[in-house]
Amino acid sequence: MNELISITTGVQGSPVVSARELHGFLSIKSKFADWIKNRIIKYKLLENEDYVLIAEEGFSKSLEKGGRPELDYALTLDTAKELAMVENNEKGREARRYFIEKEKQLRQLIDAPVSTEQVLIQLVSQQVQLMADTQQMLNQLRLDVDSIMHGQKPPSAKPSRSGKQLSLPGLPPSSRRSSAGSPSSSLRQLIHTRVIEYCGYHEATTQETYNYLYKRMFEVYSISVYRLVRMGTESLLDAVERYGHLDRLYSLVMAELHYNED
Repeated sequence: MNELISITTGVQGSPVVSARELHGFLSIKSKFADWIKNRIIKYKLLENEDYVLIAEEGFSKSLEKGGRPELDYALTLDTAKELAMVENNEKGREARRYFIEKEKQLRQLIDAPVSTEQVLIQLVSQQVQLMADTQQMLNQLRLDVDSIMHGQKPPSAKPSRSGKQLSLPGLPPSSRRSSAGSPSSSLRQLIHTRVIEYCGYHEATTQETYNYLYKRMFEVYSISVYRLVRMGTESLLDAVERYGHLDRLYSLVMAELHYNED
């Protein structure tokens, strides 16, 4: 079966569907915002159970003009099936059949026995990819630090792999923090250590220092930290990490937080 609608992995590791993409496939005549709000109210859909609200990362055209980031909803497969079914037309039935078939395929993958050899191959593959990602990130950091120290804006770079978990437009990736020993975890510790040492030398507060860094994030990278969607009790630094911007923050820290290390 051809891929009619993208199915990606949600924050809990479950398959999810972009409500915007579903809306487009179903050829709904009403505006997306009106349609999804109506469906949420009419069918009593629950946030963080039936869907997760997501916002486009960075700046959309409307945001550059003072508007808000574009919103989307990561729907569970059950919710996507329900919304397709209630349209009561051929497009809706086609989407529902597609989701059911995809569910069967996912169950077959889960139920399939995994050999020791397959597990080892997967672990080796992940380790090789992790090393490649780390080297790529280090190379980009060196370029960014050099550019900032010369008063230039760093070249545009793709979001780091550590912060990319869903291929939906601007979906805030997983709410969990990086595991200990991961590149993201190590980078965050380096940032915090440098900030603490800088504050101790210059008698500044960590809040003042981070506020300065977040301001520079916007000036240098056009990333507004204060507009990143935070989940639950997340701090701004948590959101920066979840969106995959720690490498950029680290570049600023190394380029601009100077103190005598002797």
